[in-house]
Amino acid sequence: MADQTKTFEFDNVATATAAGWTFKNLSEGQTSSSYGFDNDNSFAPYSGAGYIFASFEAGEGILSVWAISPSVTLQNGDKITFYTRTYNDNSDPANVYPDRLQLRLSLADKDSVGTNAESVGLFKTGLVDINPDLSPTLPNAYPDSWTKFEGTVSGLNKPTKGRYAFRYFVEDGGSAGSNSLAIALDKVTYTSVNH
Repeated sequence: MADQTKTFEFDNVATATAAGWTFKNLSEGQTSSSYGFDNDNSFAPYSGAGYIFASFEAGEGILSVWAISPSVTLQNGDKITFYTRTYNDNSDPANVYPDRLQLRLSLADKDSVGTNAESVGLFKTGLVDINPDLSPTLPNAYPDSWTKFEGTVSGLNKPTKGRYAFRYFVEDGGSAGSNSLAIALDKVTYTSVNH
């Protein structure tokens, strides 16, 4: 089987889109439906020339913003690594607006994530969930410096063509909510067991 290993620097949304990534926003209770993952330079990237970020808009509701990978042939033992951080300063918990990010897997070669903020569509398998309880305090708070996370593909009966996705998922988010500030995402690597 061919080596599926591939690194995406995520320098900006345009180059990610050109490489086959799809971006979707199913957030609810926000005044804008056009925002989602975008480019930024608020701090230095983990690597490469830049990174992408997801944030909130005015209002209060559920944030559900997706970055969906190109097609890949999934095999048990394949690994997905990525670097992420929040814009919060965790040294001041009283002013932290908690963030959350999921890495999810679809065993179908489609980018269907459902039709509302709570749906996951075909991406039913969770591999990583950063700060699922929306904690504002360490050690559970979303990291405020570049941190590496890793998910491992397992449970397949055979190699399967599918996709993986990052979901910025925050309940009670937005400018009128208690949660959400922004998260940055950089250097995503899919490493095949055949590597």
